[in-house]
Amino acid sequence: MKWAWYRVGYCVYFALVAMFFAAEAKAAADCSLSSVGVAFGTYDLTAGAPNDSTGSVTVVCTHVSGGAQKVSYNLYLSTGGSGTYSQRQLRAGAGVLNYNLFANSARSSVWGNGAAGTTAPSGSFTVGPGVGNGRREVAYPVYGRIPALQDAQFGVYIDTIIVTLEF
Repeated sequence: MKWAWYRVGYCVYFALVAMFFAAEAKAAADCSLSSVGVAFGTYDLTAGAPNDSTGSVTVVCTHVSGGAQKVSYNLYLSTGGSGTYSQRQLRAGAGVLNYNLFANSARSSVWGNGAAGTTAPSGSFTVGPGVGNGRREVAYPVYGRIPALQDAQFGVYIDTIIVTLEF
């Protein structure tokens, strides 16, 4: 049996910010995003394995007017409160738990802004008039990991990540 003081509760929340870039005054497509935050649950200080969890970011583009429009986009995640992609941090008062967010299930490619060795998922598709062409959506999993055997105080650990959609 593990004692309660060996457990730490925490979760990561995503705040949403959408940035829109358009070359024309009148857009033929409108895009937005939604997300499901990574919630790690209870952290066990004595567990030898990392604590993994997943969330998601979904890009949605809708045809607005005119003919078919090819939409190319990039998805960026901020550093959060740590200010660095090399090791994001969850915080509960003075308590800190290191973690990171990844673009692949192997958790080897840190999801960031494409700089400093990070990756930023991108894609493209066409939206246009007609049945079945007016709305497209693509979901991207976000893979989170808290390394094992970190010393942490009891508390609710959080970090806020800004998700930016550039199209």
